[in-house]
Amino acid sequence: MTTLVHISDVHFGDADSAKLDAALRAIEAIEPECVLITGDLTQEGKLSEFAQADIWLKKVKAPIVSCPGNHDTPMFNLALRFADPFGRYNRLGLRTTWQSSDNLVHIEAANSARGLQGRMDWSQGDYGQLGVIEALDRLGGSRAQYKVLALHHPPQTPEGASVMSLPSGLDRFVKRLTLNPLDLLLCGHVHAAFDFPAPVLAGVRVMTVPSLASSRERGFGSGFGVLRFGADNSTIARSIWRYQDGSFKEVTELSKGTLHIAG
Repeated sequence: MTTLVHISDVHFGDADSAKLDAALRAIEAIEPECVLITGDLTQEGKLSEFAQADIWLKKVKAPIVSCPGNHDTPMFNLALRFADPFGRYNRLGLRTTWQSSDNLVHIEAANSARGLQGRMDWSQGDYGQLGVIEALDRLGGSRAQYKVLALHHPPQTPEGASVMSLPSGLDRFVKRLTLNPLDLLLCGHVHAAFDFPAPVLAGVRVMTVPSLASSRERGFGSGFGVLRFGADNSTIARSIWRYQDGSFKEVTELSKGTLHIAG
């Protein structure tokens, strides 16, 4: 069995320090083989926020795989968003690929965000970007039992989410997906926990998690996901860990469909 901790939308600059400390304790206790971060490490893409993120990330003992989100661009510096939108994020040096030693799980993380784009809502994603397609191709060539792609933006807005996700480039992505099937797509952005087959991706299973520490809880609280990949019975089990009374606690098991967090 391989255990993965999935966190997202940490939002350094708007992150609760008590939640950040509690998350480190919980991750250490879970002892995952890998920690996955699906974007929005920072709130406004500031140098000071990335410095805070760097300090925290170095305290995580497990390997970290990560992709940026739309908040990881310098939000109020249009020139830099055009010239080098993810330079500050990239200088963290986080890996974008990971494979378990037993070849059970292969994860590829790619950037679905853009600094600027030809529509008013720059926060939306783009599945047609070269980096996303290349990550999908690498998974297609993998011999791992479970092939997992990580992007910040879900392919569509989950029913019940208060944050919209309307990525462009889906036609190009879906065409490549027919050649490179996925077992799982892990995302953030919506600050809530969902588990659903995405109709726009021919039923690929999509999982999102709540914000880890942002003040924008969107009615779902703060939390993260723990995924356990079984080698013998080919199952993926997920539980959500929610921040309660000063610590993160496992609150419910997850099956297919929309997650309603207990408590």
